[in-house]
Amino acid sequence: MTLIRPSVFRRRSRLRVVLFSGGRGSGALARQLTHHQAIDLTVAINGYDDGASTGEVRRFLGDSLGPSDFRKNASRLATELSTAPAELVALLDGRLPVGCDAQWAHAAIGVAKRGEHPWTVAVSRYLEAFEQELDRTGRPFEFSDCSLGNLVFAGAFLLAGHNFNRAVADYCSLLQLPAGLVENVTDGTNAYLVAVDTAGRLLASEEDVVDAKRQNRIAEIYLIDCPLDSAEQAHVATLSPAERGQFLESRSVPMRVNPAVVDALQDADLIIYAPGTQHSSLFPSYLTPGLSAAIAGNLTAIKLLITNLYQDVEITGASAVDIINRALYYLCEKGRATVPTPCLITHYLLNDPGRESPVPYVPLGAVEALEDPRLVRIGNYEDGVTGHHDAEKLLKPFVASLLGSDREPTVAVYLHDADSPNKLLQTLLEMVRGGIGDLPLRVTVVHTAHAVDAGLAASLPFAVRFVAQSQVLDILRGGEFEYVILFESSGMYRGEDIVALASQLAFVRLDAVWGSRRLSIRDVEEAMALRYRHNWWLKIISHLGSHLLSALYLVLFGRYISDTLSGARAVRAKYLWGLSVDPAFKLANHQLLASLLRDRPEVLEIPVRFFPISPKRVKRTSVLEGFRAVWEIVIRRLGRAPGAKRPVDRA
Repeated sequence: MTLIRPSVFRRRSRLRVVLFSGGRGSGALARQLTHHQAIDLTVAINGYDDGASTGEVRRFLGDSLGPSDFRKNASRLATELSTAPAELVALLDGRLPVGCDAQWAHAAIGVAKRGEHPWTVAVSRYLEAFEQELDRTGRPFEFSDCSLGNLVFAGAFLLAGHNFNRAVADYCSLLQLPAGLVENVTDGTNAYLVAVDTAGRLLASEEDVVDAKRQNRIAEIYLIDCPLDSAEQAHVATLSPAERGQFLESRSVPMRVNPAVVDALQDADLIIYAPGTQHSSLFPSYLTPGLSAAIAGNLTAIKLLITNLYQDVEITGASAVDIINRALYYLCEKGRATVPTPCLITHYLLNDPGRESPVPYVPLGAVEALEDPRLVRIGNYEDGVTGHHDAEKLLKPFVASLLGSDREPTVAVYLHDADSPNKLLQTLLEMVRGGIGDLPLRVTVVHTAHAVDAGLAASLPFAVRFVAQSQVLDILRGGEFEYVILFESSGMYRGEDIVALASQLAFVRLDAVWGSRRLSIRDVEEAMALRYRHNWWLKIISHLGSHLLSALYLVLFGRYISDTLSGARAVRAKYLWGLSVDPAFKLANHQLLASLLRDRPEVLEIPVRFFPISPKRVKRTSVLEGFRAVWEIVIRRLGRAPGAKRPVDRA
């Protein structure tokens, strides 16, 4: 067996996450991620919003994407991270009154500019830039219900030389957010979102796509160079479906993905496609040329697509599977890019409330139609009945698998049959060379051989404890250790295999890891030849007897263990309460296996190397011991084994 060093699997100390988001739909996810101190987050957003005051800002500036989703995310993140005063966030999120005219608006802007706060200078500079542009051009501006933060952003855009992405960075800097936390998906090229529904009707703006007054069934989205006027909209209505598609594609804008987003995606450990208004906040982001190549180029990241909980106006009648298929369609640039699905999405998280409800949950759809069931996770991901996702339930398994837990499992390694100091020391050194110190485990070696030199013991990456033979079992199952590795240190097994056993405990939730010599045919043949070179009939009996024990477990417990007599095994410490003999005895294996398999545990059998040793030096299992093992297995399957009684915890 080739031992893979545990350093290959070492968990990350920090986690880099990219979250594709809209304005508010992923708030719970962003909150969960920003509050984790070991996570570096990038929130990737598009700027195709053109409703309300965002649309007015875009119309006035002429060549700017919409600022609203960037403003909303910046305010939320600044609040969560406490990077900006609450007064500043409230000012930027505040809106001018409905029906507000220009005179009233200028008066309100003047009040904002006259504040005596540390941030007043920057806010004043941006608002003055907006007012100067208003005076210089003479263009009208509708201030009614306008967000003051959108006016500040408009000023930042003007001062940035009409560079949208620089304006995003400056606006986030005003709120003292870390650089790169909020990014535009594209290079900042201006474009407008339009869509066609399944009836062939044109939805001429992003505002129409998400209009709550209509139930849209959207067939296709496009990103075009400028809004369609009434004459163009009327012309589109006369076209056939093919002609309509050709016309809108001819108006499409040649955008590029933001290089900062590409860098974040290439370095990401976790990429999340959040829920939200899919056809306005998310699908247009996925449509960005070059984005799918950047995502697919990162082969190691976990990539989660989280579907919506409830039906939204722009996904009327859609199922979770429909959302997945459309996301893949746009990630592949409407089929123009050929990218394998596993390179884009590694897990689909689909909500299933598991109950009847009048609330229009998004149905699962034809889940069986998804090509690879390994990608699908179905569960109740709602936080109660709030309509919001439970972010911890969604993200914790993936974050934990990448970062690991702060708690390191405690493991005792019992080295038995080490009948000389050199054998014990050789095993300890092999453990070190195997990389035991790289594992996120707290390891204590327990032995009954001669005491180890104090200076040497202090240099080892684990504790070493000498105990009396009579105390071994009580110490191993006394509650100090979560797992126990029982390892024969006679020279037959390699100490590196202790690391192989322990690494499975560190990175996978298992009840036992069983080392098998039978998975190495050559070693088995060499051992049989050494022991039974002059007794071919004993060789046959031994060979058949070991298979009989394995078959007996299969018949009685429904689980085949190829090497029931292995001297290298790891188990949860609680199963040692089923022992009535010292763990070093061969009979202990059968007591352990019987206790384990009755619980229907997670047991992994892995190959271990061993060196055949002359029977003159090492005692091996006799025929009589084999019959006793059969008896032990049967009576324990029937539940009649004595065993020790585990103490009851008392409050």
